[in-house]
Amino acid sequence: MIVETKAKALPVGFLDRELMSLSTIQSDKSYVVDYVTKAFRHFAKKEIIMFAHNPGDHWILVVIIPKWSKVLYFDSLRSKPHDHTLLKEVIDEAFHSYLVKGKASKSLLVHVSKFPEFEVTTNPINQDAMDNIQELIASFIMSQVINKKGEFHCNNPGEQFPNLLSPRESLPEIKSLPKPVLSSV
Repeated sequence: MIVETKAKALPVGFLDRELMSLSTIQSDKSYVVDYVTKAFRHFAKKEIIMFAHNPGDHWILVVIIPKWSKVLYFDSLRSKPHDHTLLKEVIDEAFHSYLVKGKASKSLLVHVSKFPEFEVTTNPINQDAMDNIQELIASFIMSQVINKKGEFHCNNPGEQFPNLLSPRESLPEIKSLPKPVLSSV
């Protein structure tokens, strides 16, 4: 993934999963805070920083979006709550140190670990159901992830990014959907 990201010049930075492991954080928290602070400086021109983290029994994906002051925790075992307090403390301390040394305004990170629930089915999905899932995901991304005033907001992504479209000729019209509710942890 790192090689592909570099080859495509994507604005993504990666942290070392071993340094971000729960056992490393527990044994030397200040070292990990220093590592993440340096990573914020090193990846200052990147849009996102991501890493895999093992809270003890399985891996999760953590995505940091510094310019939006957000940290997203993608956990496939959503039904089983996990305590990410120590990891959140490390990221918060590092972000604060990064902002202070960069003389930027103080900003708190918003940690998001709850996302809209989707029904999981084991039966084949028909096209209408697939379109509905795509619409829900697109609606969530457009309303909760992409800032409408940010550089990534685009009312018609098909014009700027034709390779991202499916083989269908145009994007489906998105119907008015209920706004997903996110909770900060």
